Formats: sequence, structure tokens, C-alpha cells
Amino acid sequence: MDKIKIKYLYISLMALFAMASCDDIVTYNDNYDDGMTSTGAPVINAIYDSEDTEYTTPLESAVFEQMLVITGDNLAQVKKIMFNDVEMQLSEVYATREKAFMPVPRQIPENVTNKIVYETELGSTTFDFTVNIPEVKVDGLYFEFCQPGDTVQIVGDYFDLYGFGGETETSTIKMKGQDLKVDSISEGYIAVIIPEDAQPNSVIDINYEGLNGSVHRQVSYMNTAGLVWSKEFVESYQYSTDKISFVEGDVEKSEPDYYINLKGDFEEWDWIDIIKSMVNISHEVAASPDEYLLKFDVCSAENTPFYNSGDAGYRFVFNTGGNTSSSYAWNPSSITSFGTYGKWRTISLDLVSVATKIKPLTEGETDFNFVIHPNSNWTVNHSFANFRIEKKLP
Repeated sequence: MDKIKIKYLYISLMALFAMASCDDIVTYNDNYDDGMTSTGAPVINAIYDSEDTEYTTPLESAVFEQMLVITGDNLAQVKKIMFNDVEMQLSEVYATREKAFMPVPRQIPENVTNKIVYETELGSTTFDFTVNIPEVKVDGLYFEFCQPGDTVQIVGDYFDLYGFGGETETSTIKMKGQDLKVDSISEGYIAVIIPEDAQPNSVIDINYEGLNGSVHRQVSYMNTAGLVWSKEFVESYQYSTDKISFVEGDVEKSEPDYYINLKGDFEEWDWIDIIKSMVNISHEVAASPDEYLLKFDVCSAENTPFYNSGDAGYRFVFNTGGNTSSSYAWNPSSITSFGTYGKWRTISLDLVSVATKIKPLTEGETDFNFVIHPNSNWTVNHSFANFRIEKKLP
């Protein structure tokens, strides 16, 4: 037999052996269940927050955009999920047979049923569950001392859900009866244009239809009546360092008329007065400090946000009788880094928290000092203006 015939015979035999061997291969994927199929109608046993990885605390309710885990059986091959009458986008759902992950849809239902409807290719089920539907959250103007004609944000949440921005006739934003032009809108703000003829001590009225009827909210604009800090005082005050200066604001750049600027390096545990004065507390404020706010405006340069300063940093020595150890520490970066990136921004603090740490407020004069007291070496470019006491608006 020549070499060519021997070669082909060898190849044929090897092929036969290979085919025979295939019959002996063990397929380890036989009857493998990947958990992505269902065998019957869905069943919901419980619902958990996605961060509750041990599934210890079942939920009876949730808020918009909260991530949930639905546990049960036959939850795969989902066709439809509804919270009240709001249908989920299935692209936001990941469902296996025993678990389904999804956020609560951010949409106000027309019909509140307090139920979840869960439908798959093999059936459907309902489950009692409440979605806590929020009203509009209104914090105030981003910068209350912006100039007439400026565009400014009304800051808060859920504006996009209630028909602002001309989408419905039931949601309005007015100043002294005049509709404000809405420049843009998002979840967290409505940008409006302040009228050219706007006057200080005005109020912006916000009206919309909530779940339980009409809702009226108010926002303060340029409250000069509550100022406790005057230009004349600042001009006459002698600072102990040239790192703190008085600045005439540029109205064209929407700056305050005057403000204090701190710029440079401050050493750890310095105690330097920024404001050192007395304020006159009215009978109304002294009687109900919980109904009032301490407000001021701040601006930080882009490269110097506010430090996380613990119980030090910027401190209010307010109504303490000189007891500086119990003054109020303002630390806007305690949770996340806070900066205004060169823009002016209004800060609101509960007056009762700032001024009643040691003793109740009483009618008449009391000390009002604002101090820089760094808890480490600081490099800052921070500005402050318009310290004022205002009554909370409805």
C-alpha cells in the first residue's frame, strides 16, 4: 500500500474515533437553570430597598427614584410593571425568576391605587404598595440680591412634575401680580427673569395644583428691611489683617452693593473677627425665633471651595454674651464639598439654631460677631454680604 493510501486511511480512522468519542462527552449544562425563565404566574412576597442586601426590612412604601428589589417567584420575562397607573420603562428593570430590580418611576399618577401591578408572559399579580408623592419643594432664590433684569434660579425639587414653564395654566409664578418669564426648568430649579422694575423687599408668589388642591408658596427677593449689617459699619471697621477687605460691588456683574472679601492664607486656629457688632432684636423675633431665618450671601472662587471645618471654621458668636466656646459653626462642606464657583449664592439658617445655643433671644441689643477660625491652614478667596434676619415665608 503506497504512502498516500496509508495517509488517508489514518485520517479516516481518526475521524471515526473522534465521532465515537463524542458520544461519551458529559454535558455539564444539561438541565442548567440560569434563573431567567418563569414556570407560572408571578408571585410577589416582599419589597426591599436595594441597599438592604440582607433583606431584613420589608417596605410598605417608597419615594420617587428609590431603587427597589421585588422578591418572589416567576418574576422573569416581565411584560409590564405599574406603580399606581404609571407604567415602568422596562429598560430600567432587571428581572430574574426570584428578584426584580427597578427604581420607582418619577411621575405623578392620575389615579392613586397604592398598588403595584406585575405582569409577565405567564400571568400577572398585584401587591399593596404606596408611593409617597411629593409636593413641590421650594428653597428660595439661588441669589436673592440679584439685580432687576437678571435671570435667577428658584431652587428646590419636583418642579418638572407640576406643569410649570407654561405647560399648564394652573401653575404660575408672579411678582406683584406680574407673571415672571420662565427661562428654563429642570427637576431642581426654575430659572426666571426678574422684572426690570422689581423693587427691594418684594415677594415671588408660586401657585400650583397639588394632589390635595391648590398650593401657594412664597420666595423672598432682596430683603433689605431685615439687614443687620450696614455699609457704614463695614467702612468704619478696622481689620486686624490686610487679608480681609471691604469691596464695592459691580452691579453689572450682579454683585452685592458692598461685601467683605477674605483672600489669602489663614493659619490653623486663628481667631479673626470678620464682623464684630451689636444687633437690635425686635419683640417679634425674640418671642418666636423659630419663625425666622438668618440669611447671608456668599461667593467662593473656583479654586477655593469651603473647607470641611467640623466645629471650627466660620463661626457666629451671636447672642452668646461673649461666650465664644458655644458659638455656632457654619460648615457647609460637612457632607459634601461646597463652593459657588465665583457666583453669589444665598444661605439660609434657622435663627433658633444659630442664636439660642446658650440662652433665649431677648428683645433689645445683643452681640453679633462672625469669625474665621480655621481647623487647619486655609487658603481662601471667600466673600460675604447682606447678613439679615427674615421671617419664614409660607
